Amino acid sequence: MKLDGKTVAVVAPAGVPDMTHVEQSIALLESWGLRVQVGAHVRDRYRYHAGKHEDRAADLHRALTDPSVDIVWVARGGYGSVYTLRAVPETVPCAKTLVGFSDATALFGALHGMPNVRVIHGPTLNGLATKHDDASRESMLAELREERAAPVPLQRLYVPTTDTRRVDGHLAGGNITVLASLAGTQWQASCDGAIVLLEDVTELAYRIDRSIMQLREAGVFDGARAFVLGDFIRCPLPENADFTLHDMLVDLLKPYDVPIYADFPIGHGTRNHAWTYGARAALEGDQLVR
Repeated sequence: MKLDGKTVAVVAPAGVPDMTHVEQSIALLESWGLRVQVGAHVRDRYRYHAGKHEDRAADLHRALTDPSVDIVWVARGGYGSVYTLRAVPETVPCAKTLVGFSDATALFGALHGMPNVRVIHGPTLNGLATKHDDASRESMLAELREERAAPVPLQRLYVPTTDTRRVDGHLAGGNITVLASLAGTQWQASCDGAIVLLEDVTELAYRIDRSIMQLREAGVFDGARAFVLGDFIRCPLPENADFTLHDMLVDLLKPYDVPIYADFPIGHGTRNHAWTYGARAALEGDQLVR
């Protein structure tokens, strides 16, 4: 897939982006051969959102329905994408790719599986050029080009038996807190048959516990074939805790009796490799193969 000449529409459905960071990322996209249009309300501010709800929703709807736009790129996460979900059109007229992560996990629930739409969990423009490492940028470019990703070595946390044969599935997941916030709505995720990739940021351990319990009780993880943990940035344990965050997460996910791995390079730190929601993948030899 060649990128030269393709058009990116920048949208800000959630938090207020730092336009200095966004502009540096736009320059990077242009160096990749992409043309970039900035949504009408990306520079707006309304309380802690990037403009009023109806304006953010209008920018998203316009980008998804404009036949001249090839890629819809989220400017920043934060919070607020849920307000725009009803603006997602019933059909998308031509092939489009949406890129984002964190709060954009809400958009995945509305867009995944829709004809003509590809969803990539990858850096927002608030951090693509300035906050993530070169490997993450290279991963993002490769994903846009639909190139095969190199296998990623993982840390094995739990396997139900000593049997470590290949596990196949499609990729799903995203930000734990956002996934939990959609539980019980029409945009609730389904992880049946999935290798579930999970990350979070600035959440106390007990809040992550609470979110996973909500996802468990809502049936979101039913049928999952494996769990793969990414980075959990600034997610502190209680003072004097005698357990690690991985200990807690294994306890919470172990009832599914499927493999649990860690150290996939996604999240809010410097590492945030891109992956396509719904793409086929496998766990083999303690590696994620895509």
